[in-house]
Amino acid sequence: MTRASYFLLSLGLLASIPAITTGIGEAKKAIDKQGLYEKDGKTIKQKFKGVIAHAISNDIVVFTMAYVWYCRRAAAKESLSGKMGMEGVSSATTAAGAYAPETWMVAVEALMGALQLFAANIGGALTYNYGFGMAIGGGGKKAA
Repeated sequence: MTRASYFLLSLGLLASIPAITTGIGEAKKAIDKQGLYEKDGKTIKQKFKGVIAHAISNDIVVFTMAYVWYCRRAAAKESLSGKMGMEGVSSATTAAGAYAPETWMVAVEALMGALQLFAANIGGALTYNYGFGMAIGGGGKKAA
């Protein structure tokens, strides 16, 4: 189970790459089209404050989880099975010991899960209230 959690963490980090790149493109397109500031030229528009909070929250989660992944990978390599090149051996002690997260990692993962839910709530509000992320397929002809 600990090995599966390691690989699921790896998969989640890989899946975050296209999510981040499309989010940056979506935000840039909206800012270029609508402008970042209100009419007074000083106040950032409310929706873009949400975009910034959503991006920062998700970036914190991704970078923190990448650090946790790195620490878990380093611990697996430093284990006896990692040093002997026996990572593929499926004995209970080598698999559990090599990929088992430490207590601090579990606590950090729980905190990042809560922060991810917060960021998802902001993202949902951006989609529902302002239509962010709804430009899929907008390049074709409009129906008359």
